Formats: sequence, C-alpha cells, structure tokens
Amino acid sequence: MMNQNNCVQQKMMCVTMENLMPQGHFLRQLDRFIDFSFIYQRVEHMYSQTGRRSIDPVVIVKMLLLGYLYGINSERRLEKEIEVNIAYRWFLGIDLDEAVPDHSTLSQLRRRKFKGSTIFEEIFAEIVKQCIEYELVGGKLLLTDSTHVRANVRNDISERILVDIEPSAYLSRLNDEARRDGILCEENEDTKPAKQKEQLKSPTDPDAGFMKRPGKPLGFHYLSHQTCDGKHGIITDVCVTPGNATDASVHSERIKHQIDTFGFQPDAVCADAGYDSSEIHKDMLDKGIQTYIPQRAPSCGELTVFSIHDFEYDEESDSLTCPNGCKLVFSTYRKKLGCKRYKSTAKQCNNCPIRENCISGTAKYKEVERTYHKSATDKQHRANGSPEYLAAMRLRKIWCEGNFSHQKANHNLARLRKRGLGNAYEHCLLSATALNLKRMVRLLNHSPENLIWLKILRMPRNIWTSAIFMPLCQQLR
Repeated sequence: MMNQNNCVQQKMMCVTMENLMPQGHFLRQLDRFIDFSFIYQRVEHMYSQTGRRSIDPVVIVKMLLLGYLYGINSERRLEKEIEVNIAYRWFLGIDLDEAVPDHSTLSQLRRRKFKGSTIFEEIFAEIVKQCIEYELVGGKLLLTDSTHVRANVRNDISERILVDIEPSAYLSRLNDEARRDGILCEENEDTKPAKQKEQLKSPTDPDAGFMKRPGKPLGFHYLSHQTCDGKHGIITDVCVTPGNATDASVHSERIKHQIDTFGFQPDAVCADAGYDSSEIHKDMLDKGIQTYIPQRAPSCGELTVFSIHDFEYDEESDSLTCPNGCKLVFSTYRKKLGCKRYKSTAKQCNNCPIRENCISGTAKYKEVERTYHKSATDKQHRANGSPEYLAAMRLRKIWCEGNFSHQKANHNLARLRKRGLGNAYEHCLLSATALNLKRMVRLLNHSPENLIWLKILRMPRNIWTSAIFMPLCQQLR
C-alpha cells in the first residue's frame, strides 16, 4: 500500500554535531590524520595583538581546502554549501546555530592579508613533510610533467607587443663557462642590440601566456609544473609559469628546491621528451642523479640529412667524424644558442659519395652544431630502454598524467577563477594539496602500521614513556 507523508511535524531534538557526523566520512578521517594547528604559527606575524578578534585562521584555510577537496570553484557557492552541510560544519568547528564566515571575508583576506605571502606554499610543504613522516614518500624517484590551465580571460581579445629576446639563466651560465674554456673571447662577442619578437598579451591578465602547441588548445593559459614521488604519487612540488614557457625551463631549479626543502636524495628523475634538454641532463649528472627522459625526435629539417646522432664525437681532439670518415673540427661557438659549431672543408666534401644525403642546397662543406653539454646528454641517454627506464616511464604516466586528470575533473585545475601569476600559483598549490590530502587519507586508512605510528607521532614528547611506547611497539611486531 502506498503511503503519503502529507504532514511533517517539526520536532525538537537534542543532538550534537558529533552524533550527526557519520563515522566513516572522509572529513572525519582527515581530521584524525592531520593536525592543522601548525597554521597558527605560520600566520601569527600577519595578525595584530590588539583590536577586535578575527575569524580563526585555521577555519579560513580549511574553508579554502574544502572548496578544492570537493570541486567547489566559487567562494559564494562554498559559503552556501557550508551553511547546509553538517559534515562541512563539523570539520570547520562551526555549530548549527553559528553563522558561516561570509564569502567576502575569504576574498578580502586573500587580497589584503595573504597576498604576497608564502602561506599556501608553507601549508603545501607541511602536508608533504607529514607524508614523509608517515613514510608515504620515498624521495628516490621524482616524476615531472606539466599541464595547461586555462586563464580567466577571453582568447579573442588580445594585443600584440614587442619583447626583447634575452638569454636564459642557463644560457648565460653556458656563456660564462665558454669564456673560462677560452672558446668565447670578449673581443669576438656580438655587441648588436638584443633582437625583439612579437607576442600576444591579454589586457585582462598580462601574466598569462598565449600557448600554441600541437595537440593543445589554442589560447591564454598557465602551465602547472608538478613533481610526484614514485612511491605513491604524492605531489612534492608545484611551480607555475606562463603558458608560452618551455617545460624544461624550471626543472633543475625545482629539483634543487625539493632536495633543499625535504632532504630528498633522489637516484633518478623521469620526464617526457619535452624535458630532453642538455641543461637538465648536465645538472642532474652533476648531482649524481640519473635521468629517464626519452630522446627528442629530430625536427623536420633534420630528416633529409644526417643528424648530429650520426656523427661520432672524439673528446680528446674535440672533433666530429662523419659517416664517411671525414673529420669536422671546431669552428666557432654560438653564444645565442649555446652550441659549438664544427665544419669540414670543401675539399673533403667535393668527392664524397654520400654528399647528396649530407649537404643540402648549395653548401660547399658540412656544418654541424653540437650543444655544449652534449656528452652529458649522451651519457644519460644510455639508460634509455633499460628495465628501470621503462618502469619509471610507466610510473610517470600513471602518477603525473593521472594526477592532472583527477585534479582537472575534481579539484578545480581545469580553469582559473583568479588572475595574475601569484594567484595562479596559489590556485595550483591548493589543488595539489587537496589531492595529497585525499591520497594520504586513503593510504593511511588501509595501513594498520601507519595508524599506530600516527598515535606515536601525535603524542607530546614529554609523555613518550616506556609504559606507553612499548605496547605500541609490540603491536608493530
């Protein structure tokens, strides 16, 4: 028989937030594993010791994290969701009869108090450090990739500007090294003014870069560069650049940052072919780190002639030998490219039987350009195809690409809602932090040993007595 509940009688019930909160809810597990009280020390210098009491900064940070944990990409909607969601209120410590902080409070705090600070970077780093304490991060294999994040601008409104083509920090370092080696003399250096190139800029967000890559959407984007640990895919670093930057431009710097911040001692790093740069190979080789990076495919112009890989290099004589056995000697150093140029003689190439496959156009002799640290690149590429290389490439595809896909689908990484490089960095940091928290809870929730270590780590140091500590150790056995 069908029943109709036509009259709903309001009841007065005596309940607590603790009773209303489901025992198996994700936020209850997150609160059990993570103690957010460290935020007080990070923001203490931002608050005055006098005046009206502020909203609890831990509540503010937790509200922002809720938006990224549950894909709520609007602070107005976040406020409304917290008003009606008991789990959100329980996590924030806001009772049923208490008002939820207004959405304008979040935006004003970001603009006035948190802007220019490193608070979100510190929160991200603290979560990673807690993952290290729980042994969820190995730090031996670091996997790097980047993804495009749509800027909050219109792609059909842009302006063309001229910018100077300035050498990168790595190219300046190469030129200094070439001067020390005596192949770049001051009197031979080019003193012409820097060349300029035309770029598209958005008048709404000048920091965004116009991305034009094969297989990628055309328009204004930012690039989120992320490094993941090979053990469980925990994100250990986030860096944001304009969308027209190259992938390899920040890799070495960010690996060094992780070594200095977390004390990693990586054995290897892995990335896709976009990171096949002599800068990365040389910097990692100097640190004793193996690179698992595919060799970049030759450009279309190199397909009709012999490429640099067909010429054998002799380090003692600093010369190249062509496939026909002719020797190419060092000619000049190209300062703007960081390359050494080698060339043969017209006499050697006149009667060469493979001349048509080697020299294009009306050239009389062969010229080959070789990057300054090509030897380091070749040494690192020797591991390509090994079982370790194949395993690392598989993990990179699982963790890096999988993390990006999950973040874009569930953690607000598909498109920015704020403008400016600093705000984009904050957005990507919070998205990565949300993913780390979810993965951390899932891993710890399925590991009894980690739950026991959690009890130990969260004990005050002054009560680490044998009477408490020994029973826990017995459980670990």
